[in-house]
Amino acid sequence: MSNLIVEKGSHDLSITINRPESSNALSLTLIEELLKVLSDYEDNHEIKSVVITGTGDKCFAAGGDVKELNEVRSETAIENMITIGRKTIDKIRYYPVPILALMNGHALGGGAELAIACDYRVAVKKSTFGFIHSALNITTAWGGVIDLIDIIGNRRALLTLIEGKALTTNEAYKIGILDSVCESVEDATKDIKNIQKRINNCGSSIIRANKSIINEHKKALHNNLKEFESREFKKSWSSKEHWESMNKLFSKSSS
Repeated sequence: MSNLIVEKGSHDLSITINRPESSNALSLTLIEELLKVLSDYEDNHEIKSVVITGTGDKCFAAGGDVKELNEVRSETAIENMITIGRKTIDKIRYYPVPILALMNGHALGGGAELAIACDYRVAVKKSTFGFIHSALNITTAWGGVIDLIDIIGNRRALLTLIEGKALTTNEAYKIGILDSVCESVEDATKDIKNIQKRINNCGSSIIRANKSIINEHKKALHNNLKEFESREFKKSWSSKEHWESMNKLFSKSSS
């Protein structure tokens, strides 16, 4: 799987998004590969934590693949994008052990939805975190808005979503999106390893028991709201305003 680099340690699994030439954009193929890797290790009780990061020092994950998004026009294609993305992000969200996002760079759009579905987020200082969907005249599709509300509350979530800008790590840390901010990838890696040491002190069965309780809380929120989120996304994705924004993006990326 060239889109992903997968490494298994004694008690951990490391998954690196490996599309640096595309700013680690989340193609549907990559998303499906990520789902498969997580599914393959889900019942391995040696694994006590998972780390997701990106190749390079620029992007953790820069949202959807621009070329691919240009083809998502029909109702079937839109539904397919929602379903595949939701299935994978839900796998992260409800995974039986903690998943830690090591944000080596920018997490934008779908990349921000991926990061916020993780249990911990450690970021390199120069990176940014952005629910930039509003800048493209769309809503979230994979449950990101629900996670955001759960973490920072309605008031802050609303302004973050409406502004649609990329937050600095200082801004994201201040409102509770990030758990820590580090000067370099090396420092962030050390921070992640320290969290993993604390997790590893606990037995596998009790890690999974506690995570399952938290997962039920998340499911209660998402089950109530995910259909509504999907409806709003479909409407916004099909809107004239969205495609005007996308055409500008396509022009910029091809120039």
